[in-house]
Amino acid sequence: MGLVVFQSCSKDAYVGKEEQSNLSISVASNIQTAQENELFDLVNEHRLSLGLNELQFESVTYYYAKEHTKYMIDKGQTSHAHFGQRAKSISDKTGASDVSENVAKDYDTVMEAFEAWLDSPNHRKNLEGDYTHSALSILPDEEGELYFTQIFVR
Repeated sequence: MGLVVFQSCSKDAYVGKEEQSNLSISVASNIQTAQENELFDLVNEHRLSLGLNELQFESVTYYYAKEHTKYMIDKGQTSHAHFGQRAKSISDKTGASDVSENVAKDYDTVMEAFEAWLDSPNHRKNLEGDYTHSALSILPDEEGELYFTQIFVR
């Protein structure tokens, strides 16, 4: 049995002493688009500048980030709808003990979205959080407006 606490864009689940040792992450390279790689690099450069660890790409999380970005495009707005289900699925498939998420739209560039996340205390908390892996999805809607989802896991 776990304790689930919702705070802003994140879910913390206590799973016991072995929480990180059971994290089974599947890593794949060159799956993300150039824009996604650019934003992933910006996040890691920021984390490294603060003395934090670099996040590693995680492919299961990428699947869920992309699915959520498609969902937001279908609804025409940003949301964290079904985050609990998404976080549980990621945890079940990877063994992650902590999952959080940042979303955005209405930004023309990767840099604008990144800067907006840095300017938001809750989004910044996720960017700078105690996570080991991440993935993000950036997709345009029919008008070319970009939607962003970044999921962080530990």
